[in-house]
Amino acid sequence: MRLAPYKSFGRLYILIYFLTFLQTVYSQSELPIDEDPYLDPDGIKALSSNQGFSENQGILIGILYGLHPALVFSPALSLGYYNEPFAVGVEISDSDKLEFWSKQKKEWLGPSRFGGSTVFGKLFFGQNMYLVSAYEKRFAHLTNRSYDRPPKGGKARFNLFAETTVASFGFGFMDYGRIGFMSIDILRWSMMLSQSAQSEILWETWSSPEINRYEDLQDNIQTRKEDWHDTLDSPSTLLITVGLFF
Repeated sequence: MRLAPYKSFGRLYILIYFLTFLQTVYSQSELPIDEDPYLDPDGIKALSSNQGFSENQGILIGILYGLHPALVFSPALSLGYYNEPFAVGVEISDSDKLEFWSKQKKEWLGPSRFGGSTVFGKLFFGQNMYLVSAYEKRFAHLTNRSYDRPPKGGKARFNLFAETTVASFGFGFMDYGRIGFMSIDILRWSMMLSQSAQSEILWETWSSPEINRYEDLQDNIQTRKEDWHDTLDSPSTLLITVGLFF
């Protein structure tokens, strides 16, 4: 089983976000502040300004998780630096180091490893909204795959290693308190830059004289490579980072 439902879940979450979260944010930001002689003019000015944060620089350290091909089973560690109105940083994930849903991953995909690395930049505008661009490397390593078609076909076991490099673009929202922050990449569109895939056949009987259908095995491996390239090139949505700001 591959990550086929991934794109459908992404569309559903995007729809929910636009119907609830954005409407609330913008409806509140447009409410006028009534003039009142008992209100502090400086306080009103601060509330009405476009200043996103009270601090204009700081270090961001957090955990990232969301609907992302490399993060479905493995959250990422995020390290960034914010200096108004920009933020830059890196994200690193590896399911061999830190993993969610390990039982489900083994049941659905068998022995496998997912992860990647990202270098990102964000440009803030308005009320804590930002545009994000990123350079991402994503990988999926799947071991002990099978292709068995007895009695007329053969049997095989092989490993598959797929890697993809993409450029991604999107937008999001960030807010923070005294020591913590939360950011949401609402959507990141991806654009393929490069891709590669390798297979390692452990053993097979498709090339035996009795069967002599080795091309069928090669076609199956190639189809799986293409499917995983499509999966790794999927856009990402609702990437939520929670952590420390100091």
